[in-house]
Amino acid sequence: TARANVEPNPDIKIQLDIRRESQASYEEIYRYDDALQGYQSLNPSRRGNYRISTVMINTAFNGSNSSVRSEVFEEFERNLVVLRRIFATITNSEYDTTSQDVVIPAFIAAYTGRSAESVSLSPFPRTPLPNWRIDYTGLNKLKGFKDLFQSFTISHGDQATYSVLGYSNSLQYTDAGTVGLQVPIGDYNRRIYSSIVNDRGEIVPIYVISQVTMSEQFSPLIGVNFRTRSKISTRIEYKTKRDLALNVSNAQITEASSKDVTVELGYTKSNMRLPFRSQGRLVVLKNDVTFRMNVTVSDTRTIQRKVEELNIVTNGNINFQLRPNISYEVNKKLLIQMYFERTVNDPQVSLGFRRATSRFGAQLRYNLTQ
Repeated sequence: TARANVEPNPDIKIQLDIRRESQASYEEIYRYDDALQGYQSLNPSRRGNYRISTVMINTAFNGSNSSVRSEVFEEFERNLVVLRRIFATITNSEYDTTSQDVVIPAFIAAYTGRSAESVSLSPFPRTPLPNWRIDYTGLNKLKGFKDLFQSFTISHGDQATYSVLGYSNSLQYTDAGTVGLQVPIGDYNRRIYSSIVNDRGEIVPIYVISQVTMSEQFSPLIGVNFRTRSKISTRIEYKTKRDLALNVSNAQITEASSKDVTVELGYTKSNMRLPFRSQGRLVVLKNDVTFRMNVTVSDTRTIQRKVEELNIVTNGNINFQLRPNISYEVNKKLLIQMYFERTVNDPQVSLGFRRATSRFGAQLRYNLTQ
């Protein structure tokens, strides 16, 4: 892992992060051979997981990502043909478009927005790409803003990760010089290629991989957080998330996407007057009363995409949440809060049904510590 903080000026802060995680275990069985008068190595086995930061922004804003027909998935289908030809040229062997060696780099190229001719052929990319977070806090210093706002922050962040959820070497590859821990996993399909063919004439990959995933989230894509001099605070965030899971055995991709909009309003009132009297005088609260209102709307959808087959929406819903509350700190030990919560979940598939729940109540908190 590595992190860099960049500040072009005091009002702009940029944080860059890169990550690469590799976990591996290796074992061999040794059996004494009477004929050879020595121990022989049997069944070398290497297993592990792999995760690396990447960049998917080239395809993040494609309008068809959450549609049944996806332009990015269609590019994946075209990449299968291109990479099949590339592997056949390198190894002089025949590959199928559903071969693991072909499917994974086609998936990486399509969803990172790179060319199939230039993408790395290895399912274990070696170079982590940076994710970022940007905060700008200088707007309240500008003329026309500084008299209105105490603080004003604009934020943007992007995180993307590629993961191999589990791999193990094929038992047909027994050479420790190919699958041993001393061999970097990134050499697979970069300097070391699959060379064994099974009874059906199909290339047997060196490492068997069942699933790879790619995940990207803009948290937020755009966020605004400000507080006015009249003690009104506002937070507005628009977040998006995309999770992709490639089932290597059948080249099926499950794509789950979500879009969230959150608006939070807050107001603090000092010396608030209540609408009733005590001994002929209006009741005035000595401490601050805080009003908060939180509204969140989420749109989620899950689509299964299959090569040369009809894509299917398997899950999806629109979720609405409304959460207003009022709190009053009587003193440093006693806090009184009244709240209301309304949640509505509207499914986007025929198997679901609309649900709505409401909660309201009051809380009394007393701190016993000194």
